[in-house]
Amino acid sequence: MYIPAIPSAARHPYRAPRRLALAALVLVAAALAWVLLRDPPHRYRVVFQNAGQLVKGDVVRIGGTPVGTVKSVDLSDDDQAQVDVTVSGDYGPLHEGTTATIRAEGLTGVASRYVDLSPASQTRPKLDDGGLIRSDKTTSIVEIDQLFNTLEPKTRKGLQGFIQGSADWYAGREPAANASTKEIPKTLATLSALAGEITSDSATFEQFLTETGDAMGAIADHRDQLTQLVSNTRQTTAALGSDTASLTAALDNVPGALQSGSDMFVALRPAIKDLQHLTDVTKPATKDLQRFLRELTPVLQEATPTFGQLRKMFAQPGGANDLLDALRELPTLGRLTDKAFPNAEKALKDSTPVFSFARPYVPDLVSWVKSFGGASATYDANGHYTRAVPVFNAFTYLEDGTGPRLTPRPAGERGTNPTLTSGNLRRCPGAATPAPSDGSAPFVDDGDLAAPDCNAAQRVRATG
Repeated sequence: MYIPAIPSAARHPYRAPRRLALAALVLVAAALAWVLLRDPPHRYRVVFQNAGQLVKGDVVRIGGTPVGTVKSVDLSDDDQAQVDVTVSGDYGPLHEGTTATIRAEGLTGVASRYVDLSPASQTRPKLDDGGLIRSDKTTSIVEIDQLFNTLEPKTRKGLQGFIQGSADWYAGREPAANASTKEIPKTLATLSALAGEITSDSATFEQFLTETGDAMGAIADHRDQLTQLVSNTRQTTAALGSDTASLTAALDNVPGALQSGSDMFVALRPAIKDLQHLTDVTKPATKDLQRFLRELTPVLQEATPTFGQLRKMFAQPGGANDLLDALRELPTLGRLTDKAFPNAEKALKDSTPVFSFARPYVPDLVSWVKSFGGASATYDANGHYTRAVPVFNAFTYLEDGTGPRLTPRPAGERGTNPTLTSGNLRRCPGAATPAPSDGSAPFVDDGDLAAPDCNAAQRVRATG
């Protein structure tokens, strides 16, 4: 007799709910452990020049992998776009030097954007939670309408002229163009090797691209001049097309030149860090250089006429009329002074004692010249005459309460004057003037200027 098997669930109807409950408990425990044990997300503030249609909830990626979301988009204190983002703990924390770029998700949507982070080296300091990534480390997305806005009528006309000029250049020169085109694969291979060397240091190359973007922005500010340059390119390309042989030879040399350039960049790579360090060190010292050069410009403009005059002083047209000609004559003058200067030196040395002896008598000589000139300088219709004052000593000069006056001397005292003496033949230097209170005259010396035969007592006395 056949007895069908009874299912386990039928034989034990209470076991299935128990297993489901146990599985649900394991899933809840696993989810709770994942929430509690994983690293908490890190939050950062990223400043862009413009948000590029970013919205709350957009994705944050690193190397194409989603690592966080955009939490908010606000204005910073300087009216730029401040985007608050989170980065999961598995990819954080970020480090100083991290850069951020707003990119498009693809062509499926006009406003599909995400934030692409390029983490800096982990050897650099960490960014704190809530830390700021400034606008010099970020790049906003360039919208297609911005590109179209640069194509003004004048620019479009220049591009049309360039294209038409290229067509005229290749017209009738197709074989030469084909020969040049055959060299393109070799050139591209060399360029690929060069690109590989450049991209081997992606952080430096990305910084180079960022700075190049800033340079392109500066070029866009001068688009009128650039349009004129494009307009003139047609004439340049026409001139190049007239000599295709030289152009072909130049293209033949391009691969070797690119290879040499690649080797040069490889050799320069170790110096990049040193150059970066030099730039960081010199940045504080050069912050005022622009203002200094701006202030130096008017000084140089004012100095230009002065340098012109200096040039005339050193290089005046003609002969024997400038400083350079005088310098040419210096050897002859030097030969003459070789003989004249020793003789002059000997004469000065020999005359030193004479001048030393005569020097103290200068006051006497000046006093004589002054007195003699004053006595003999007057003249009348008959000619010069000398003024003489006889001294009779008949009056005394007095000053009292009534004022200065002359008082007659007694008859017995007239004609006598103790200040008038004779026989003063041994006067010392300076005795011709009244002796000053400091005793500097008459001059008496015990050294080279000594006059042993002079008598200091023989001097002019002041009258009272």
